[in-house]
Amino acid sequence: MRRALGTMLVLALASSACASARAVVSPSLPSPPPDLASPPAAAPTSEAGPILPPTPAWSPITQSPWVADADRDPREASLSSACGTDDGALTRVAHELVELRARGLGAPDSEAIVAKLRAAGEPYVRPRVIVATGQAPIDDAKLRSELGRRTRAGTPVRCGVAIARTPHGGEVIVALRVDALADLAPLPTRARTGEWLSFEARLHVGARSAKLVVLGPHGAPRSVPTSLDAATGVARARFALDTPGPFTVQLVADVAEGPRPLLEAKIFADVVPTPPGEDPPAPGEDVASASTDPVGDAPALARMVAALRAFEGSPALAHDDKLDALAKAHAERMRDGHSVAHDLGDGDFRDRFEAEGTLDAHAVGENVAHAPTLALAHRALHASPSHRMNLLRADYTYMGVGVSRAPDGSVYVCETFAATSRANPNRASR
Repeated sequence: MRRALGTMLVLALASSACASARAVVSPSLPSPPPDLASPPAAAPTSEAGPILPPTPAWSPITQSPWVADADRDPREASLSSACGTDDGALTRVAHELVELRARGLGAPDSEAIVAKLRAAGEPYVRPRVIVATGQAPIDDAKLRSELGRRTRAGTPVRCGVAIARTPHGGEVIVALRVDALADLAPLPTRARTGEWLSFEARLHVGARSAKLVVLGPHGAPRSVPTSLDAATGVARARFALDTPGPFTVQLVADVAEGPRPLLEAKIFADVVPTPPGEDPPAPGEDVASASTDPVGDAPALARMVAALRAFEGSPALAHDDKLDALAKAHAERMRDGHSVAHDLGDGDFRDRFEAEGTLDAHAVGENVAHAPTLALAHRALHASPSHRMNLLRADYTYMGVGVSRAPDGSVYVCETFAATSRANPNRASR
């Protein structure tokens, strides 16, 4: 006998850090070539020879989709089919998450979940996590309805579902669901400094253009020449790993709602991969005070950004009280809504900047994040290509910082940036 669903939680994750974007319009693309949907037959190689042996915590390659295990639990497979195409890597991560929930250990935050996906070789961004709990066995009907809900018409959906029993007769079901806006041909997780790697992906969404952004251990992210075949929807690029350390590569496309990351992968050049989710410290972390006084949080984060820009040779930023106020108000809204986003119903940052009424700039940007500490928020932003671009962009002249602490001590962070040639970003200064 199936029992009624007890509780169900739906979380939409990007990373817990997010950067702003603007909109363009683009055409649709045809069906994918079949080779991009096929798993690799063997461990990857490169021009320099076989790739270095993988670390157990990391998949030797990043690709999508992943073929699901043939001996899957039939009920898990049935629930996945209600959602979309069963994906092996999503299923493996779902099993990690459901075991944590079943043992009463809660669930990792969004950054940790995304880190698990990257370590599993999964390049998709913005996964949704659906959690259902109740007395065993749960009635699957309501969960099937939620899993089958489409958020983007015409886009392939990939899913992984895992089920576990609790020690007290309950049941937990965790589903990971993604809109597959693109799929990635196999890309190695480990490589050698100086070698060139090939990136190939097939887009499932209309795009005017695409670019591959490469983020190394230090410095600003760089875009590499990227082709997009309008007939096949295949994007191709080649890039070099120019220094030892961890790299993040991110495919960004101009889609209908603006520039959007479609795929992301980690590559380690001549270094042992760090445990998933443990990014190396970012320049500037050590200048922050360890104080937990909320009054000091914004100045402490501002000092981190200033130290990072000095370390990387970017011009210093001046502070503006109105940019601070916009950042503080948005950080408080994120805390109150338990959400990390640019638009919480009052527009994105450009909308809020213009609505303020007295500010003017030819370019603006915003970083938002949620993390256990200020230093970890700064580290997460530094580890992301789009956020580090904002942190180091040379033509920005002013910034504002807002920090709001949650009851558990974690911090919601908003950094605002503006570029103007005037003495300050206020229209009255003209």
